[in-house]
Amino acid sequence: MIDQFLPFRSFLKFGNVCIDNGVFRLHYKLTVIALLVFTLLVTSKQFFGEPIHCMGDDEKETEAINSYCWIYGTYTLRSQLNGIEGKHMAYAGVGPNIGKNDEQIKHTYYQWVCFMLLGQSVMFYTPRYLWKVWEGGRLKALASNLATPLIPKDWSESKRSELVSYLSHTNIHTHNVYALKYAFCEFLNLLNVLAQIFLLDVFLDGSFRSYGAAVAAFTHVPRVPADFLNYSSVNPMDQYFPKLTKCWFRNYGPSGTMQLKDRLCVLPLNIVNEKIFVVLWFWLIFLGLLSTAAVLFRFLVLASTSFRTFLIMGQVRFVKRRQVSKIVKNVGFGDWFVLYLLGKNINPVVFKDLIIELSKEVDKKKNILTSLDNNSII
Repeated sequence: MIDQFLPFRSFLKFGNVCIDNGVFRLHYKLTVIALLVFTLLVTSKQFFGEPIHCMGDDEKETEAINSYCWIYGTYTLRSQLNGIEGKHMAYAGVGPNIGKNDEQIKHTYYQWVCFMLLGQSVMFYTPRYLWKVWEGGRLKALASNLATPLIPKDWSESKRSELVSYLSHTNIHTHNVYALKYAFCEFLNLLNVLAQIFLLDVFLDGSFRSYGAAVAAFTHVPRVPADFLNYSSVNPMDQYFPKLTKCWFRNYGPSGTMQLKDRLCVLPLNIVNEKIFVVLWFWLIFLGLLSTAAVLFRFLVLASTSFRTFLIMGQVRFVKRRQVSKIVKNVGFGDWFVLYLLGKNINPVVFKDLIIELSKEVDKKKNILTSLDNNSII
């Protein structure tokens, strides 16, 4: 079993250069790994056997009914969801029809669960793929050989001057599109989470929106009001992911008359599906809140130079705030973003040295501008 999860090890590896933040990594690493593992679980017959077992009169009929009910779906009865199992009905949702208007709850989603989970993993990785293409290895080139704990030999006068020149002269005010593309990918992460919640709700015929909260209320988790959900006495897992269902099988008898056979079908795979979707419910809610906070954080960074100064101050020690503030006020948001990413990837001593050199470069620019203004007045 462990061998089947070995291919996912590559997702756990972190690159030498970090070009995003923790919330971003939760989307394309942890969530994608979880979805791929879930896909593997629901497609591995060796763990749970055949996905459906229907009761027939003989072995050949059973095989045919299994295939038929898997393709066309099964159902449970809404009238049989309330009561005591073994007394009022055989199992939750399984019992005799009480009339022509007895509502049948169709179950056909189980054919598509593996495809849905695989599609979700692709959608969660898409923003990462876009950002990686748009980033183009720029940060890796800037931070090459500067991340070691010891001050690298590459941090010479030549390397220092090249990096300072890049951030203060050569490419100043040219990184705004670079930074906005990253902000767009963060927004895309949020949009994707909200879209996944909506798609899963459609996929499960409107039952996903309150599924996790209903399960929590049923199991008496504190601070989840049961009356708010208006749920019945039946376990939501049994209601939305029944392990025992019914299936009508139409056949012709020896005389040519149609025979309707009402068969019971066991869905062992739903014991996994019910837990997968409750985990997804809580995880998507949590990830949606984090992604919302990340987008709000990005708007705050865009709007406030003081906040950008505060973030850089958190990366360096023994540097005066006015030096950092001076740099932030004289560079664009995109330049600040590149500088901030550099602070996450290079040696702290090297980064401190870089901040000091950039501060000196800003002072030089100011002095040159001041002298030019004085000369023009004269």
